[in-house]
Amino acid sequence: MVNLLGSIGRRVLPHAVARHAHKKGWLDLKLGFALLRDKRVSVLAKLASIATGAALTAIFIALEVPLETIVGALLPFVGLFFDLAIDGIEVLILPIVIGSFVLQKLAPKNIVRELALIPGT
Repeated sequence: MVNLLGSIGRRVLPHAVARHAHKKGWLDLKLGFALLRDKRVSVLAKLASIATGAALTAIFIALEVPLETIVGALLPFVGLFFDLAIDGIEVLILPIVIGSFVLQKLAPKNIVRELALIPGT
């Protein structure tokens, strides 16, 4: 029964999320990066979005600690290397990605609408 529900969830959930994201536009990474580069968006909004991304990244890393401890104990040197590499990638990339999603809600609506209509942003 659990395998059946897991199989259904793996097939249905990505389609539902993709359809909702396309319809609502909340997963538009290009728009978020365009807002981060736009000079009309205030620095405070950009800093708040990046800080939110950093806080969520810290929470994700804290939730991974028990699993990383087990992997590090089972594979002492290789596990430590991969743990540091993955955490480093998370610390560098996730705050910017999450911040670009958050900035779509913090930026002035007229700028968001204007950049959303420009193809290729």
